[in-house]
Amino acid sequence: MSGDADDPRSIAASALLQLRRRVDAHFDAAVLRTPDAFACRVGCSACCHVRIGVTGIEADRVRAALAALTRSDPALRARVRAQGHDPHRSICALLVDDRCAIYEERPLICRSHGLPVRATLDDGSHADSVCPLNFTEHTPPRASVLALDAVNAPLSVMAQMWDGSADRVELAVLAGESP
Repeated sequence: MSGDADDPRSIAASALLQLRRRVDAHFDAAVLRTPDAFACRVGCSACCHVRIGVTGIEADRVRAALAALTRSDPALRARVRAQGHDPHRSICALLVDDRCAIYEERPLICRSHGLPVRATLDDGSHADSVCPLNFTEHTPPRASVLALDAVNAPLSVMAQMWDGSADRVELAVLAGESP
């Protein structure tokens, strides 16, 4: 990546880091607002029992995190790679022993897991959802609900700036790649 401040890839990379910080801050504020409503904790991986894809800008960050993992913990990287090659695995290939192998570099969708979220449907209506382990006693406060459009719209622009595409690559494919 070029260090040129006018380079679209540099701008997109900086914007992605800022958006990640904002989503993380939203999550932290939601937990502070209603700490007893969240079951999220180290070792809880209920939200990771899906297979997801990410755009090129996030895929490149995942690749870099996996390359670092190859250097820092080759045995863990080997497990992740094997899981990426398992066509029968229905949970995230980056999940090892109920922990994300690249937690600090996890994609935005993973950072939003656990939060109450609102999505805009094709007909313009909205659908709210939350992890079934969270907010079991009461409705989430409005301020805690993450509007997915506020994340996905800028992420789509960043993806276009990054590589001119909004194509997605599955995390399992990234996990299975060789260094």
